[in-house]
Amino acid sequence: MHTPKLLRATPGLRTGDVRIGSTHSYSFNGDQVRLDAEVLIDTSAEPSERDWALQLWACAAPFDGHPTAGTLVAQIPFDPIGSDALQYVSAEAPAFPPAGHGSHAMVLALAAGHDGRFDELHDYANYPRTESFAQPEFNGAAGFDLRDEVVTLNADGITNPRTDNLSGTLSLELWALAAPYTSGAPEGVQLAVSQLGCLAGQQAWHDIRVDVPLAAKPAGTWNVALLLREWTPAGFLTRDYVNFALPVSWPDAEAGVETVAEEAAAAPEPAVEEPVAAEEPVAAEEPAVVEEQAPKKGKKKSAKAKGDKKAKTNAPVSINKASESELAAVKGLPKAVAAAIVAARPLASLDELLKVKGMGAKLLDKLKAELSL
Repeated sequence: MHTPKLLRATPGLRTGDVRIGSTHSYSFNGDQVRLDAEVLIDTSAEPSERDWALQLWACAAPFDGHPTAGTLVAQIPFDPIGSDALQYVSAEAPAFPPAGHGSHAMVLALAAGHDGRFDELHDYANYPRTESFAQPEFNGAAGFDLRDEVVTLNADGITNPRTDNLSGTLSLELWALAAPYTSGAPEGVQLAVSQLGCLAGQQAWHDIRVDVPLAAKPAGTWNVALLLREWTPAGFLTRDYVNFALPVSWPDAEAGVETVAEEAAAAPEPAVEEPVAAEEPVAAEEPAVVEEQAPKKGKKKSAKAKGDKKAKTNAPVSINKASESELAAVKGLPKAVAAAIVAARPLASLDELLKVKGMGAKLLDKLKAELSL
């Protein structure tokens, strides 16, 4: 179900064709909530092609038409079609109460929309009594200890305040979020999770401390929240949470690969010793001839070897035809990037190498003279 976090009127919307009657109520039964309401329909108005729904909201304050923070607890679609001016809607739906502690102003809303998204508010009714939800909660402090590959999740205690209701499976979850958590399904990256089991009503666990693997290291800077979630017929729902003041950060892995590759290209290549020809054995009676000719032979051979090496080095290496080992032999081109080039073939131009993992603009500029299509 789409879970908006703000109840607000729709500007410029003409209301009155369908509205909430004077009789309406809600009642919770475990993980379900029943909505009962009279719906008044203006039969003289032209038929609407909208879809309709009754919604139950838990808000920070009674709704007065201005935007109000809240949680969509339940939603029941219905079809106001017929000749009767009065229609009675009565149905049960899964309940999604807000996480955390405190009292909430309850609001019944009549909404319309299309394709299952009801974002036009046509009428509403505030209930005089606030509602508090008995659900598993943190008792005392809670936190985490983040290490390289392991996370320690800890809490002073977890309590189930329900009278005689065994909880669903409880789960401790550490999340990286773009903004501090408020309600609903978390929107971010799950860093760690530990399922703790079921907790009986009016019971508690104390001094909880569990070590779990770090599941992800998302690049960037994140808000962190520790969520206490419970398994229900609708899946895991957040029952309590703690937002932490200090964010966490991880570097961009791909940027790291590119930096390493560029540093490798900029590093000076170790000097290669020139091959020296071995001196030929000569007779003892001709020492002068040996001393003069042996270095000459050595120089000629050395020059030839150097010339051959230079010719091979100056020949551009084909990015589409060369083997991985031939690409890796290019000065400044790391083996990992050579393998990535082979995997990305065929390449239409040298500039397409920028799409290869580990190849940055600086590195490509240094290598262009050594490469060809």
